[in-house]
Amino acid sequence: MYYNNNFPESFFRKGHSTLTWGTVLLGSVLFFLAIFIFAYPALIAYFIAAIILFAGLFTLAIGWKLWQFRNAINKLDRLEGEPFHNRSSGTDHSRFTYIRW
Repeated sequence: MYYNNNFPESFFRKGHSTLTWGTVLLGSVLFFLAIFIFAYPALIAYFIAAIILFAGLFTLAIGWKLWQFRNAINKLDRLEGEPFHNRSSGTDHSRFTYIRW
């Protein structure tokens, strides 16, 4: 009797092989990292300093984007409160086309 098997046999072998190699690679990286930390104890401080540095840069980038967003919102608010005839031609973005049927 023939069973409809949607997964070929090599599907599970490939997944297991990938999982095994990933685990071996992670273990070897952690092992060599531990050797480097034992050899150079100041390396821990460098890692912590790098994490703090990247967290600070990430926070500054988010703050800059929020600052730009706030300026854009303020510009839109100023346009809304300004009378139409006092606006410069560069801020006239509202064009309407009326079609009568």
